[in-house]
Amino acid sequence: MACHTANMPFRALKLSYPTEIEAESSGINKESYPLKSKIRFEFPAREGLQPATFWWYDGGNPKPDHPYEHDGNNKPPKEATADVEALMEKVPGSGCLLIGDKGKLFSPDDYGARFFIKLKDEKELTDGKNHDAVKAIAQTIPRNEHQGDGDKRHHLEWITACKGGPAGYSDFDIAAYLTEIILLGCVALRVGKKLEWDGIAMKARNAPEAASIVRREPRKGWTLG
Repeated sequence: MACHTANMPFRALKLSYPTEIEAESSGINKESYPLKSKIRFEFPAREGLQPATFWWYDGGNPKPDHPYEHDGNNKPPKEATADVEALMEKVPGSGCLLIGDKGKLFSPDDYGARFFIKLKDEKELTDGKNHDAVKAIAQTIPRNEHQGDGDKRHHLEWITACKGGPAGYSDFDIAAYLTEIILLGCVALRVGKKLEWDGIAMKARNAPEAASIVRREPRKGWTLG
């Protein structure tokens, strides 16, 4: 779900290739993802924006009676999520929290359609749609003309693009780029050490062993056209 959950911060913060990716987990094998992992991405300054740290948390500890299921307790530190708990009584199973010098922005699901804001001089998170900070910003992102109230027909945007219409909002130039960056977390998990990443060359400067994960060699007799 990371490409859904992280879509908002990646677009809003104009995140480019990270310079470092470091992951820790409860243990990983070649067949599946771990029950619990925490991944750190470091992004350099870009387009006049300050360097940023992006954290991904998933999973939790194994349940006593179901060792292959987790309890979902792997969440950001309490000091970061105190406002979220005050708003919702608990940290939800998915969501995105942006913390900056001037305040916080929190979305309680994977899609960013609903969000809450708290500026530094405010006591609690409040509905972003009614916040003065949002009202002061002009709308620049085009809305999906196929999207009705509660009617998620975004597949029609894709069909319209296939028929020669305008490109979808998540066109390949952004979707593929975001997916590539998020998957670096999986590479760091499998390599088992911090990666010093060269995004243009698509390789880890300090971990040549990552190359076989980034680009797989097809079996003898098979080629990619």
